[in-house]
Amino acid sequence: MKRAAIIRLCAVRHGETEENIARILQGHLPGRLSPLGRKQARSLSRRLCREDFDAIVSSDLQRVVDTVRLMFDGEPAIPWECSSLFREIDWGSLTGIRIADADLRHLPPDVETRFQLYQRAGRALDYLRSHYGGTTLLLVSHGLFLRSLLAHALHCPYEALHTVPHLDNGEARWVEVQSTVIED
Repeated sequence: MKRAAIIRLCAVRHGETEENIARILQGHLPGRLSPLGRKQARSLSRRLCREDFDAIVSSDLQRVVDTVRLMFDGEPAIPWECSSLFREIDWGSLTGIRIADADLRHLPPDVETRFQLYQRAGRALDYLRSHYGGTTLLLVSHGLFLRSLLAHALHCPYEALHTVPHLDNGEARWVEVQSTVIED
């Protein structure tokens, strides 16, 4: 018999970074958690400690890895998959530039567009659906990426992406995602 499995997905944005404070386009930079960012990660631990997660999936960038390790007071005791698929938008040659100094209306060709990010987030959600059906999953990633992934999970088209609320640093948001069909 075939049935759909649900993923209980807790999407978490990494803690605040020094680059967030400096208003820098981080993209694929590793990032350094600020003192507040470390506090946010430990607070997530306290808020989510009663949850029985089956696995963790995260971006492989350092600011996210550090957030996960602070949440679990070291290495988690459950399976943890780090992947570049769950990284933030790639700012290309704008990476490391202060937001105020970047012309975001005329992007260089090496910058990942918001639409390309939305498409990548859709592929990432498909990956989660095919590999984590029937689980309670912790996904730790980045603000723009998570917004796009949650838009897909909520069946929100790209044109309405702006209606999906942005996650703050250290914020957790729950959503149920129907996974691919599994057989009993």
